[in-house]
Amino acid sequence: MSRKLLFRLLLLIMLLHNNSVKSQPDHFAYAVTALNKEGSSWIALRKMDTRTGDFGDILINLPDSSVAAIAYDRRFNRLYYAPMNIDQLRYIDLFTMKSVAVSDQFFSRAGGYDFKNAGPINRMVIAPDNYGYTITNDGNHLIRFTTSGSPTLTDLGDLLDDPKNKEMTIHSFCANSGGDLVADDAGHLYLITGSNKVFKVDLATKMTTYLATISGLPQKFTTSGAAVSEDGKQLLISSSAYSEAYFLVDPEFWHAIPSQTTHEIYESGDLANSNILFSNAQEASLFISKDPENQNGVRIFPNPVLFDELSIQFNELPPGYYSIQLANLMGKKVLEQHVSLIGVTQTEVMHIPRDAAQGFYYIRILDERNHVVSIQKLVVERW
Repeated sequence: MSRKLLFRLLLLIMLLHNNSVKSQPDHFAYAVTALNKEGSSWIALRKMDTRTGDFGDILINLPDSSVAAIAYDRRFNRLYYAPMNIDQLRYIDLFTMKSVAVSDQFFSRAGGYDFKNAGPINRMVIAPDNYGYTITNDGNHLIRFTTSGSPTLTDLGDLLDDPKNKEMTIHSFCANSGGDLVADDAGHLYLITGSNKVFKVDLATKMTTYLATISGLPQKFTTSGAAVSEDGKQLLISSSAYSEAYFLVDPEFWHAIPSQTTHEIYESGDLANSNILFSNAQEASLFISKDPENQNGVRIFPNPVLFDELSIQFNELPPGYYSIQLANLMGKKVLEQHVSLIGVTQTEVMHIPRDAAQGFYYIRILDERNHVVSIQKLVVERW
């Protein structure tokens, strides 16, 4: 075995070990419930052991009003939330159990919309990129907030409907309000609406795809909370209107079955933990593909890129001017270069900046009318 190959193997083992240590899963979920099982004000924060289904005592009563959106930040041990009667970002310091209102950080102010017409913030998640996200009920605002220091809000704009959605548009306020958000390991959010519809949101492009309506749920069940299981392969969902069971959902088929571990059921306004859905994209991307994908006439290689030099091959695209963009998972452009296509097959080289961190990126190809021709995921490795 060559020294170079041995070094790569050792580095890969170290990366996998470090990722494993850093990503020990939660075996619990925070739940915001009523004070008692007959109540209807979601102000009591509890912690549920997802292995046994047992709830602990009330940790804190959330001030001001009911809460339908919570998100757990494991890195700083904070639980973010927004009261239903005011759209201000707040968090609980779980070390001190004190509630902190983030000064001047209002979702409607960040998005420039009318809070009274848009309705309350009722779905929220912390993604693997360490940002928090929420989506307004009408799908017109994907809002991100920082989690380091004093949080700030940024409106990323409206979601884009996948053409395959047809009548299942993300912009139906009545059909898609409520519910909750979870994240995966490949730059996506999953919105489970109050009416149990599931949408997949690509954070880089904001393209939103309707996947399914969850089957197997009772007629009265409306999703209000969602948390990911320890193995990253299932969702635990709860309802604020159904108290007979929580349900486990298989994301492969989007079918629900009653959870056998939840013995004590509280109607819940929301659930939250730090677990993420596993797409297996990370495992696959650690190795160089022997057959790079040719997507819409564009092929990129090597992937992962090891030495900052990436080849982009254009195959049978119409002649003209094109842009090649390197963007991070948030969609922020890191590098752009332009090319004039004159041949049937043409290969261009992009040099990845040395200050670009190791991780996941997107290569976007746009034509001269600024229309997207191809979007492919790229892994940058550092040595």
